[in-house]
Amino acid sequence: MTDPRESLPTAAGPRPSGGRLLRALDRLVGAVAGLCVAATAVAVCLNVFYRYVLASGLVWADELPGFLLVWIAFLGAYLAARDDGHIAFDLLVAKLPRPLSGLLSALVELSVAGFALLMVWLSLAMIRRVGWREIETLPLPQGLFMAVLPVAFALIALALALRAGFRLRHGGRV
Repeated sequence: MTDPRESLPTAAGPRPSGGRLLRALDRLVGAVAGLCVAATAVAVCLNVFYRYVLASGLVWADELPGFLLVWIAFLGAYLAARDDGHIAFDLLVAKLPRPLSGLLSALVELSVAGFALLMVWLSLAMIRRVGWREIETLPLPQGLFMAVLPVAFALIALALALRAGFRLRHGGRV
């Protein structure tokens, strides 16, 4: 069975599928992001109920949605990278001949992938330094919520490197 998103054009045309493993990874990342959205909604609704019906509050329900939002945003950034959904200024690239535009696009994607790998390294250093500290309202380490940073940046680097390779192999835009 094929991924229905695969047949949908993106801003730059159809995306390289990356095979079954990457499509399964996309589904897993989407499911985790969806669970984070659901958990955020539950925490906010519980907090509203406790505050306005029971006249007390759930202290953790103020902090947890903010941490989950980080997971939602960074996992969504990976999914957008897979679908070529990030904002790009491609006026110059669109005017170039196809082989040159593909090469330039691949170089940009590899540069951004390199930046993402740098962010993996820096975020791991940050987690090593402060990730053991507990958040204010729950006995959970901050590193649990920071863990999305190296994971998402590694996934983004993978997605961009694969797309750059696809461009270079096929001599043009994806």
